[in-house]
Amino acid sequence: MLNLKMNAFLKKIIQLFCVFLFASVYFLPIIVNGKFDIGGGTGGGIPNPIDTTSFTVLLERIIGYLVLIGAPILALMVLYGGFMILTAGGNPEKFKSGKDVILYAVIGYTIILVSWGVIYIIGEILGAPNLVNKI
Repeated sequence: MLNLKMNAFLKKIIQLFCVFLFASVYFLPIIVNGKFDIGGGTGGGIPNPIDTTSFTVLLERIIGYLVLIGAPILALMVLYGGFMILTAGGNPEKFKSGKDVILYAVIGYTIILVSWGVIYIIGEILGAPNLVNKI
């Protein structure tokens, strides 16, 4: 039984390593050069599919989309948690479940908003110009 658990754990580790390896190979030119041109020179290379010139701009765009998508999700989760509380019918477990849904939704959106500030701080430390200019 322990051997099966160990095999499943090793399989997960190998999967995570493969994902990390793919991501590092894909994003390495962006991090090192600040642009997505693997071929080098004119006429060659891979066109930039994300249309950014730096890693900080890429992070800014990702967090911007998360903020826009996260607000309606937060509202829906608060409504769902409120519905769970209203329909608990005196059951403390269902009441606690609804309260936890609301709490975790607010915590998740707070993490998204705090990450915006972290990116701003990192941009200031690294000297990235005009980082976090739109929210």
